[in-house]
Amino acid sequence: MASENKTKVNKSNCLRLLYVKEIIFEHSDEEHLLSTNEIIDMLHNEYHISVTRQTLTADIDMLIDAGYDIECIKSNPNKYHILSREFDIAELRILIDSIESLRSLPVCKAKELTKKLARLGGPSVDLLLETINVESIPRSDNSQIYYIIDAILKAKAEGKQISFKYYEYNTSNKSVLKNNGRDYIVSPYQLVCSNDYYYLLGYSVKHEKTTAFRVDRICGIPEVIDMDSVFEPENINAKEYIRESYHMMSGDEAKVTLRFDSSVIDAMIDRFGQDLDITFLHKKECEARVIVPVNNVFFAWLFGFDGKVMISGPNKVKDQYIRLVSKAMARL
Repeated sequence: MASENKTKVNKSNCLRLLYVKEIIFEHSDEEHLLSTNEIIDMLHNEYHISVTRQTLTADIDMLIDAGYDIECIKSNPNKYHILSREFDIAELRILIDSIESLRSLPVCKAKELTKKLARLGGPSVDLLLETINVESIPRSDNSQIYYIIDAILKAKAEGKQISFKYYEYNTSNKSVLKNNGRDYIVSPYQLVCSNDYYYLLGYSVKHEKTTAFRVDRICGIPEVIDMDSVFEPENINAKEYIRESYHMMSGDEAKVTLRFDSSVIDAMIDRFGQDLDITFLHKKECEARVIVPVNNVFFAWLFGFDGKVMISGPNKVKDQYIRLVSKAMARL
């Protein structure tokens, strides 16, 4: 009986220590200090634990000895705050913004994840979530996204293939299964985030090549099957495969001369990189030669500049763009 009571006491002490750590991490930073009395009140109000000042001081000293960066400000009563965290506020905000823009996550999952990340910032939780609105963009409604990713990672770790059904939306805005409802058999290579969506890159038995699948379009949880994964090619270009699979037809690459207004130089560098060789024709007009896949995606990007970016050559590419625009105008 005495041994059982001792075990309960030890368990209670361990739980109290964890709660003290949680209170200090969630409610303190360099600008928000917690007094001994405040921590005692929080333990009582939130966790129904009563503790003396001496015991609390000993608990916090134990956390400091364990390596937690907690500072004690000697006063009457003493005050405590956490000095450093695993992530600083700027790092957490970057992660939260990334979650907000990731369309593969449904609203409920995006909300949960942003709140979890914000809690790591302690008292700055409201600041971190300020202006964050995960409902501001269209998002996936696949609530099984985490389980799908878990299955993919498990198969990759075990060197096995997965099978799954995959859907798309038809002209009636209804989801329909692709491949006539049959499973795709895929050797998972990489999970890649591109254009605000998560993609699975892997070898597809149906396509007999490496291809990409939108993770949020996988129907149900993939089954890890007892078949060894097809060997992943070296130096695989994930972004290239995704571009070819998802951003319409890839098109033949060509050297294209673009003439553009100097006001869009930032956009040109964002698209083609900082090594872009720009020639200034005069004060407001520039020219650059780029290598691009000549396809509808490139032309749509070009059209978005409302005439501030034009094709200077070759004539073959210019004529292709003119035909596309003429065809679109004829449909108006």
